[in-house]
Amino acid sequence: MMACCRSWQIFAGLLVLVAGPRGGDAAVSTGRAIADNALCPVARCETYAEINTLWTVPDPAFYLHCRPDPKGGWYLQQMPCAPGTLFSYRQQVCVRTDLWTGCDGTESDTSTENPLDPQCPLPTCITYKDINTLWKHERTDHFYQCRPRNGAWEPQEMPCAPGTLFSFRSQVCVRQELWQELPAEC
Repeated sequence: MMACCRSWQIFAGLLVLVAGPRGGDAAVSTGRAIADNALCPVARCETYAEINTLWTVPDPAFYLHCRPDPKGGWYLQQMPCAPGTLFSYRQQVCVRTDLWTGCDGTESDTSTENPLDPQCPLPTCITYKDINTLWKHERTDHFYQCRPRNGAWEPQEMPCAPGTLFSFRSQVCVRQELWQELPAEC
């Protein structure tokens, strides 16, 4: 019996399962170029950033995330996207098929660097990680938080409680004496 594989194709806006002779490199056409998840970074659960990253598999209808192991380590668990969606590594979420693109090999450097201060990223609200990050404000007693507005996410200025300053490293407003003790604050 000959083994065959599955690949996902978009046909007239519908996601279609196509049987084929090859395995391991499901490619999807989004009407632009064929994107392939094989160019995405290799899934790992070693650092804090990696543990908090969602990872691709060849079939974009699924993704991997790091789960705690009962022995104290981490393991990768495969999860499905909702019907009609595909996992986008760049956006770190399952998206509609018409918004999906695969990796192009440049995803290893997805951070947005602040040209005025390379240690502190500019506020962005693109990926799941961005949306769940509090961002440094020009005033130390304020910060930016991603909030939904007109169907998209955008940074919104938020104040700290009186007597506190925002710590990017701690991701919270802290008492002034604690903020000054933190090394290299953004």
